[in-house]
Amino acid sequence: MIYAALLIIILGFILNNLSKKYMIHNLEYKRRLSKNIVEIDEEFEISSIIENKKILPITFMQITEKFPDSIYYKFDANILESANYLFHKATYTLLPYQRIKRTYKASCKKRGRFYFYDVVLTLGDFLGLDTYSKAIDSSLQIIALPKSIILNNVLKPYGDYYGDISVKRWIIDDPDHIVGIREYTPFDPQKFIHWPTSLKSNKLMVKKFDFTSENTALLLLNIECRKPFWIEIDENKIEKCFSIARTIIEELQSEGIPYAFVDNIQGSDFSLKNNNFVSGYGFSMMNQILENLGKASFGIEQEFELILEHVISNPMNFKTTIIITPFLLESYVEYINKICDITNSIVLISMDDENLSKINNKVLIFTERSEPI
Repeated sequence: MIYAALLIIILGFILNNLSKKYMIHNLEYKRRLSKNIVEIDEEFEISSIIENKKILPITFMQITEKFPDSIYYKFDANILESANYLFHKATYTLLPYQRIKRTYKASCKKRGRFYFYDVVLTLGDFLGLDTYSKAIDSSLQIIALPKSIILNNVLKPYGDYYGDISVKRWIIDDPDHIVGIREYTPFDPQKFIHWPTSLKSNKLMVKKFDFTSENTALLLLNIECRKPFWIEIDENKIEKCFSIARTIIEELQSEGIPYAFVDNIQGSDFSLKNNNFVSGYGFSMMNQILENLGKASFGIEQEFELILEHVISNPMNFKTTIIITPFLLESYVEYINKICDITNSIVLISMDDENLSKINNKVLIFTERSEPI
């Protein structure tokens, strides 16, 4: 009996030494995301795969994963919250050649690019006398796009424009030649009313137009709020600008309208580089812009005046220029009024009323509704 107990103890120490020596050997950990680009609150899956590819068991293994705190996890787990991060811990025992896959659902609370970085494996020896920790490189990222919106619910006309707030009206319904008269509808701008015919017929009539020029658009997105830009960064208004830009890009795509896009976001793929605008058409370009908006920071690449000055000094044959900005700084006014003289039509969207009265009355101006519809 004593010899049997002694043999068991010796075998235990041998197995313990072997487990200590080979605990990390042929042990694989992988993490995968079901999607890399998602909408806000869209569900996606995070999968962790652990595989023990050796004959020795792993009696104790704890996995500690570090996640961004902007991710919402739809499961009950051992979560420890820290500044800007969440730490999830899970403990396992793996038999020889056992593979465990753990999948759970999550979603992003807000727009942005979020990184999944550190994974730490903590392993225990056979007898539980010692532990060993190893950091695993499992870097992943996910991008949450800005929300798509209904323009009429978020924006209101500034001044005497009462037409429908839509890309189609801004660009396609920009007239070139009068071809007749028709009855007024609530979506027609008042400036198109033909008063002599209206008086004769005793009802409002508007001019009917023919459209002969090619429908094209230049979209300029600004995120500068004050000068210098770091004095005030209004993230809420900038986020609304991102959503508006996304909605307009999607409408341009759906209407089949070629467009150019430029922004002044730091590190953007669409900033003004080599004095050229990125222009074109198609789902590839649209998706590239949306991804760019999803991962955008709040820093600026350059002051917005430089972009406006480039438009003035390098006039291009775009039918409509659309400007989206959180604030209309006074330094922009002169440039925008000059652009008004060299383009067929210009649309200005500002999230604030500041300095809008200084803009040429030929510009269609929209600002944020105080209470969205």
